[in-house]
Amino acid sequence: MTDGGGRMTDSGAAGRRLALIVATSAYEDDGLARLVSPAHDAAALAGVLADPAIGDFAVSSVLDAPSGQIAQTIEDFAAERERGDLLLLYLSCHGLKDEQGRLYFAARDTRRERLRSTAVSAGFVNDVLFASRSRRKVLLLDCCYSGAFARGLSVKADRSVHTADHFDARGLVVLTASDATQYAFEGDNPVGRATPSIFTASLADGLRTGAADIDGDGLVSVDDVYEYARRCLAEQPRLQSPRKWEFDVAGTIVLARSPTGAAPATSVTAALPVVLSADRGPVSTRIRQRQWWLGLLLFAATAVVLSALLTRWILDWVYFLGATDQLPSDGAGLVAAASGGAAWAVAYAVVDAARSLPARWYDLHLRWLVTLRQVFKPADAREFLRAVRAAVPLNVAVTILASVGVGALGYLYLGGSEGRDKAFPFAFTVLTGLLVGTYLTNEKRTKV
Repeated sequence: MTDGGGRMTDSGAAGRRLALIVATSAYEDDGLARLVSPAHDAAALAGVLADPAIGDFAVSSVLDAPSGQIAQTIEDFAAERERGDLLLLYLSCHGLKDEQGRLYFAARDTRRERLRSTAVSAGFVNDVLFASRSRRKVLLLDCCYSGAFARGLSVKADRSVHTADHFDARGLVVLTASDATQYAFEGDNPVGRATPSIFTASLADGLRTGAADIDGDGLVSVDDVYEYARRCLAEQPRLQSPRKWEFDVAGTIVLARSPTGAAPATSVTAALPVVLSADRGPVSTRIRQRQWWLGLLLFAATAVVLSALLTRWILDWVYFLGATDQLPSDGAGLVAAASGGAAWAVAYAVVDAARSLPARWYDLHLRWLVTLRQVFKPADAREFLRAVRAAVPLNVAVTILASVGVGALGYLYLGGSEGRDKAFPFAFTVLTGLLVGTYLTNEKRTKV
């Protein structure tokens, strides 16, 4: 294992640029064929990433290592990072999908009948990336995937790996050469074969030559790299189709300079930025796309309905506890809940509108689900509080409860029901405005 240390950048989004290259060519399990390209491709990719004139990453490599060493190195790589650091994790190996659909990355000592103890699970990788403080993470997967492996199981009809189901860490982009299984096992007999991949070779070549700078701005982003790989593999007679998934990524992540592109915002001798602000340049075209508006309408309906239902249940519960006169009317409570859900839907839309990628109808729902997950599996207390603030309908319910308390004070000190009916909507409006404002401000800061 070689370690290149860490370099600092200082261009809008200050942070280190760190890369870990994990490649496994040789396997002790006879059922896992030796892969020809991982070591060579890994060296080529590491070279361009470490080149100060191109990637300017501090690169570490782990080649043909046992599963325990790989797992420990990945965890060490992601630990003790700062929010502004850019982490790039590259995995090249056999990917094994078990009969339950769980995904594992094979190591030198992997045994197909003991995946949980001898391979590196995708769940482990996701948990490590989820726990990392970094909000700029790129996972590159160049794996030859297999289907069911256990004795007596045949090739499954479902040939998809469903990569997106295994990862959801905040601030993560996942690029993979393919999302389909290429081979499987019937007992110990492989069905199909692991075909050589040109995914990594095309990435390394595109970065080295500057051909991956699709938009010609002098900087190679994750989006540029994906589009370049997609075009390269589309020209090849192999069943590989690159895929990309994003999980609550703010801004445009910069992977490299283009040696031949237009002059970038930073010179070759200046520090390469980790991320470009999502609001740089012209206004995003997402708001001009029908899918974006469809997604906004669906998410607004989701936020309003869930907020109203949860609020109705909470008010009924408080009424059952004996607080009757101090409670707002059912109509006032539901109107407040619905308006709160709508306000948060707009806040989510404002953040999403700044993105430069093509819109998908479920983008807002995906951001919402990631936020809810952070409530139940937070990295730390601060992350939990941020998630609760933005997790619809929980945040609306908390605001409703706080406003009910203010309304109760109004009932006691401002003239009974009239004081309550004035204090409750006032408190709810102010609290919702403060929470939405701090959310938008925080999201804007994470994009610079």
